Amino acid sequence: MNNHQAEATQAEIMVVDDTPTNLQLLSSILIEQGYQVRSMIDGLLALESALCDPPDLILLDIIMPKIDGYDVCKQLKSNQKTEGIPVIFISALDETWDKVKAFAVGGADYITKPFQVEEVLARVENQLTVHKLQTQLIEQNQLLQQEIRDRISAQAALETLNQELETRIQARTVELRDYLEQLRNLESQLREALDREKEVSDLKSRIIFTISHEYRTPLMTILSSVELLEKYRHQLNDSQQVKHFWRIQAAVKHMTTLVNDLLFINQAEFDRLEFKPVVLNLVTFCQELVCPIQSSIGAKHSILFSSARDWEPISGDPTILRQILNNLISNAIKYSPDGGTILVQLNGDRKSV
Repeated sequence: MNNHQAEATQAEIMVVDDTPTNLQLLSSILIEQGYQVRSMIDGLLALESALCDPPDLILLDIIMPKIDGYDVCKQLKSNQKTEGIPVIFISALDETWDKVKAFAVGGADYITKPFQVEEVLARVENQLTVHKLQTQLIEQNQLLQQEIRDRISAQAALETLNQELETRIQARTVELRDYLEQLRNLESQLREALDREKEVSDLKSRIIFTISHEYRTPLMTILSSVELLEKYRHQLNDSQQVKHFWRIQAAVKHMTTLVNDLLFINQAEFDRLEFKPVVLNLVTFCQELVCPIQSSIGAKHSILFSSARDWEPISGDPTILRQILNNLISNAIKYSPDGGTILVQLNGDRKSV
């Protein structure tokens, strides 16, 4: 058995012809090729058999008693169970309109009697191949459609799940946003409290540092002048005594200024500082500020004050301005080597100093 015969054994062909000789001949040809053959002597038997057990292909004669091949084909094509069976008409009718009618009622092919065996086998094999491919295509389409339906269903379920998840995420996001906002507020309050605590701590440190360092020089000035006056008051003339009293007075003023500065810092740290502007002469103000500082530091440093131009009176708060300049000069003294010169220069224009 060749490959064609092996494949043919899987195909069952119904042969319908009211002429026994033709029926026997066609059946023999097909059986020799390995096909399973179902022989029918008339159209009614063929219809009944096909509806009961559909074959893979039908070879159908046209001119038969009771019911002709055209009607048999019509009924086969009108039934869902048999509509897909390929029908090859085989007839002695050779007119064009006979062939057209055969195709019109659903025929797949047309063979004219007398026929050639090779032609019959070729057309049968061709229609079986086409039918097999069509069946496979239908099955694949059905599988594909089912897969599409499954995917659509899965997609719908996924979209529903995504919507539910998105709703939950949005709700959770709102909760987290509110929670984070609360955390940020708490963090900001905590940071402000820590900053305030650090400011207070720094203020205390600065006060202690100022008291321990800034007070030392004027106190030493007062003590030394008092000792000299007490010990040598009978030996000092009026001018010399006045000089020591002036030093004591300058030191006391400097200490008073330091106390005022400490109060200023305390007010500034706790946002209780008030701005009280008055008309000031900058040159005179700076000179009056520099001279006591120079007297208090002695010969350790030299402070030189200069002004680049004549200044018109300005409006400013002397307490705040004194504090700023004191801090600047104090820092300059603190970070300058002994014997160094501190330059205080007044520069600017009509808008800024």
